[in-house]
Amino acid sequence: MVASGPVSAKSTAKGMRRHLRGWQAGLLIVLLAGSAIVLATPRAVEPGGFPESRIDVAAINRVMAEDDALALLAARGELDVDVRALGRELRNYNEAAALAEEDDFAHARERVVDAAARLGQFGEQVRQLRAYQMRSFLVELRGWQATGVITEELRALSGDFIDAVVRSHWCQPASRELLLGERELRVLFKKRWNTVVGADSEELAPTLEEERVRLRFLLAYPFINNDPRGRGVTDRTSVDRLVAPQRMKTIDRLGALDPSYPTDLARAVVLYGTGQFHLAAEALRRHLDARPDGPYTLLARNYLKAALDQTVLPGL
Repeated sequence: MVASGPVSAKSTAKGMRRHLRGWQAGLLIVLLAGSAIVLATPRAVEPGGFPESRIDVAAINRVMAEDDALALLAARGELDVDVRALGRELRNYNEAAALAEEDDFAHARERVVDAAARLGQFGEQVRQLRAYQMRSFLVELRGWQATGVITEELRALSGDFIDAVVRSHWCQPASRELLLGERELRVLFKKRWNTVVGADSEELAPTLEEERVRLRFLLAYPFINNDPRGRGVTDRTSVDRLVAPQRMKTIDRLGALDPSYPTDLARAVVLYGTGQFHLAAEALRRHLDARPDGPYTLLARNYLKAALDQTVLPGL
């Protein structure tokens, strides 16, 4: 017979460990399940910021390097007489645009169009001229950032660009720190240059990646024209309403360039910012129906809850 007596604490602990064996793994499963429930449950998040379109940085860098090489060729001074004439008329046009004198402005544009027509085809030398003026513009712009002085050369190269920068809130007023990087500056310069010249040839057209750079920037920071309605507008809601139509067009263009771009999600951000909560909710539902398992699914659900809350609560 085995003598009976009190069970030792060591034996008790050993027995308990047998019953709790594997508790760490079980707790981990419970925690993961709880986290999944939390993540899957929408919480109201006000829409803000836009999904970014994909950009091939290497492709953009190649275009920039090519433009720099073209600018160096133009610097040799071997451009044809008619190409130089176009460059002069462009400078005259920009100076008139900077002064905002309508008669001079209209006549200057006519002379630019005439000079471009004399060239016939826009060949390699026109690309050299544009690249040279673009590089000179970047140099002058850096000077303005450093000193705050708008030189005559900067006006001759970019017209009222600095006014547009300030009006569109593309810089910090005190430091003149720009929201545009060099990629955006180059693309916007080329786009404006083409528009003034009336160039729609394949040789001068922006590349697909350049268009993506331009549209992505303009979606986040729309251009505000010289419309009197935009003067003095600073609060977020008023600015959002002012630029909403422009943003919608930009979203459509991004969607046309890249079918994978979540256009309905981007539209919902615009609609919510302008107080059109029910339309924002509809756009978010369309996004979730089309992309139920995409990278923006949880974000779209959170946005949708915020939009629905705004739609329901005011009527209570």
